[in-house]
Amino acid sequence: MKKSKLKGSEVRQVGRFGLVGIMNTVIDFLVLNILAVTLLPKSLNLLSFNLFGIEIVITGLVAAGLISGTLAMINSYIFNMRFTFKKRDIDTRHSVYFFLITILGLYAIRPVILKLLTDTWLWPSQVVYSITSSLHLPFSSNFDQRNFALLVAIAIVLVYNYLTYKFIVFKDEKK
Repeated sequence: MKKSKLKGSEVRQVGRFGLVGIMNTVIDFLVLNILAVTLLPKSLNLLSFNLFGIEIVITGLVAAGLISGTLAMINSYIFNMRFTFKKRDIDTRHSVYFFLITILGLYAIRPVILKLLTDTWLWPSQVVYSITSSLHLPFSSNFDQRNFALLVAIAIVLVYNYLTYKFIVFKDEKK
């Protein structure tokens, strides 16, 4: 009997995580697209440096993704702590864990995926653009490429975040 109750509570927790994730995603997509169209286009090269013989270029799109992701991260902390994992008080150590884990996903994993899917591995977004074009949707190739890359990055980081939040940050300390 206890086992099925645990499964039900786990399902509800994943559902709450999903709702918070939807809210974060809306914030992320809105801010990224507003910045990419106005202040930080993909063609803008903000920073270029060489790291271990590899040229790293921070484009406007990567910067826009970092800004939009940071706003989503702050939203995620508040709502996952209070709503998903129902923690009223969280100690400094677990707050640091949350931000370190989220920062790794946001500033390391996500930019690599954005860069890969917008500059190197282009055929997936070309397939997306073919589909949206055949459906007569008013999206440009750049719009589809940018948003497909963000969607893939969010999906990968989402799984990483849930698992690390559940088992490290908001872990039930009860024994």
